[in-house]
Amino acid sequence: MELQADFYTREVTLQVQITGLQGMVEAYEEVQQDLKDRCCEQAEKLERMEGEMATQAKALGLLQVDHDKLQVEVSRLRVEKEALEKQVASGDSAIEELEKAKKALINDMAGIFEEGFKVALAQAVCENPGIDASNCDSTHHIVDGKVVPLELDD
Repeated sequence: MELQADFYTREVTLQVQITGLQGMVEAYEEVQQDLKDRCCEQAEKLERMEGEMATQAKALGLLQVDHDKLQVEVSRLRVEKEALEKQVASGDSAIEELEKAKKALINDMAGIFEEGFKVALAQAVCENPGIDASNCDSTHHIVDGKVVPLELDD
């Protein structure tokens, strides 16, 4: 009987060990399933991220193309700006030349007017020998038989 009791004790002990091992196997399988689930989640996440990276790479490529086009446009505008600056500079010098020519013409016209006035005054004195024309110059004119200063309207 002792042998039989010992046998039952061992059988119960083995049953307990088997039950413990089965529990460990179930726990291991749960952990393994949890790891598989996590792996699947990470794989899906990685796939989404790779898709996003591909989309961003395309967007970056398009931005690079736009950037290159803008660089070409900036270069073209710089050249155009330089050409316009040269035109403005040449226009400024042309304006200066015209201003000089205008001043020269005004001076010439003033000289011709002064000469013409003196000739007319000399003719008036010749026609009227007793007239006093000493206070007459090109800045005066005759109103009602009197010599008066010329009023210049600007």
